[in-house]
Amino acid sequence: MKKFTLTLIVTATCLFSNNNELTWVDEQIEAIKPPRVGLSPKEINQLKDPFILLVEKKEDKKTVAKKEKKHSRYNYTKKVHKRSYHFSLEAIMNKSALINGKWYKEGTYIYGYKITNVDRNKVILTKGSKKITLSTISKKKNLKFNKK
Repeated sequence: MKKFTLTLIVTATCLFSNNNELTWVDEQIEAIKPPRVGLSPKEINQLKDPFILLVEKKEDKKTVAKKEKKHSRYNYTKKVHKRSYHFSLEAIMNKSALINGKWYKEGTYIYGYKITNVDRNKVILTKGSKKITLSTISKKKNLKFNKK
């Protein structure tokens, strides 16, 4: 009997205390129901863009005449073109590098060059005996940002 009475008292207090909590929640909902006044489209259009626009460099694909061969039978000149690529290292994160706007992992290939090493400040590309080192450390002291 004591257990039943005790259970009845605990249940009653829980029910009445929940009612008070629910009224508090209802008051909060009523407080946020009125529509909020924001900026008009005209005011939004007058705001300045908070982001800096970085101009993306276009890839230089230079063609250089390497050899000229004359075809003996048809008498025309065949030109062999060699392409040179410009690599721009933009960021390094873990073992991945952002080169020319695309992410590459260590061990992948970019224009025939294999990314052999990605360190904290540099990326090493190899193709045969050629090695290219791309670094995030700038030799120039004055950095310039393009604004919109």
